[in-house]
Amino acid sequence: MRYLLIILLVVGISPVRGQISLSLEKCREMALESSKKMSIATKQGEKAEFERKAYRANFLPKLSATGLYAYMQKKTSFTIDGGYLPTFITDANGNKVYNLYIDPATKLPVMGENGIPLAAQYAFMPDIELELGLRGVYSAGAMLEQPIYMGGKIRSAYRMATIGKEMSELNKRYTRAEVITEADEAYWQYLRVTELVVSAEKYKAVVNELVRNLTDAYEAGMASRNDLLKAQVKLNEAELMLQKAENGKALAGMNLCRVIGIDLYSKLQVCDSLRDDITPGVLNGQEGLQQRPEYNLLEKDVELKERQVALTRSDFLPELGVSASYGYSGGVSLNGQSADVASFTAMASVKIPIYHWGEGRGKIKAMKAEREMSQLKRDEMSEMMLLEIARARYNVEDAHTRVTLTRRSLSQAEENLTVSKNQYEVGMETVTNYMEAQAQWQKAWSDWIDAKAELRLSETRYLKATGRL
Repeated sequence: MRYLLIILLVVGISPVRGQISLSLEKCREMALESSKKMSIATKQGEKAEFERKAYRANFLPKLSATGLYAYMQKKTSFTIDGGYLPTFITDANGNKVYNLYIDPATKLPVMGENGIPLAAQYAFMPDIELELGLRGVYSAGAMLEQPIYMGGKIRSAYRMATIGKEMSELNKRYTRAEVITEADEAYWQYLRVTELVVSAEKYKAVVNELVRNLTDAYEAGMASRNDLLKAQVKLNEAELMLQKAENGKALAGMNLCRVIGIDLYSKLQVCDSLRDDITPGVLNGQEGLQQRPEYNLLEKDVELKERQVALTRSDFLPELGVSASYGYSGGVSLNGQSADVASFTAMASVKIPIYHWGEGRGKIKAMKAEREMSQLKRDEMSEMMLLEIARARYNVEDAHTRVTLTRRSLSQAEENLTVSKNQYEVGMETVTNYMEAQAQWQKAWSDWIDAKAELRLSETRYLKATGRL
């Protein structure tokens, strides 16, 4: 008996424990945490930050190490031909002069057959045999490079990377607003169909009561078969309406679970209700474009095109850089003897473009045209955004007016239903008119629910349009 009570307690409380209590703010938080769009936007921001750091490194010197090892099995042999070489003597001033052969008769240099003056004496140089070995050649060194002036290319590239980082943050804000809007739409849609289920259940109960009364009256011979059949048809329609509402609630709940990142078949319990008034402060904020991430993205795109013009221009400006290196090499042998060498080298390089047949001018003008197109796009989209803000504000006002009118219609339909029921019970109203009053009451209730849901959604869209979501 004790175990049976424990089992019953567990079964009884398990549905309660399985329910997830939700509010609008909680749905937004869960949607932002589970959104794949937000994850992508975050990764894009991280990527942009890494690129900015990479471009910033171009301002600093670059240090690199080099190494080489080579092995050549065969040695290279070659011969420097020898021969007779002219000699030199010292003149009265102590300078070395060519030792010419002077003709005693003419006192002039004697010319050889090849037209070269002959020397008075010659020195004989024998052939020189050389053998070069490259078995185990190696070298190692370090190099330091520093750009001095690259035509503004490094600065422009770094600024473009910084703009890219800023654009990624704006895109994250835009994505956040999109995710929140999707969460709001799913949340208010779930509340809408939840209230529609309630209205469908009450409508079915009203029609079911009418069918029950007509059945009793028909069996007592006080109502016609035709009236009973009409009421039963309405009951069938009410049951179908209730089933559609329940299925709609199930689908809306699954969609809300998808948006907030939980199991699709989780049981939900909402804490809010569809109010029929405008949220205080919604229409009192600023309606400029400066708060909208879309507008700021367009501004950054124009600035990015400005930097691209400067980057294109830098390709046709002088470039100056310096480098220094220190290396150590060895392993080269000559006639069996080798010597290791350590050396320090410093270099400066400059590149000055002179003439490229108008290539630079054409590329720069093309980038300027692209910049102007970006400016025109920004101006066009600005007008569209201002129109969107105005439309969103009017939609909020229209939705609030619709809520007021549908609430009034519901009150009138309720009063009409009460009057029609009373008249029907005393025989002053036909069953057709009474059922029509029931249908009007149910439709007025559904319209009021739809109007309240639309008011909540129109507020979300207005906040998104003004950049305050």
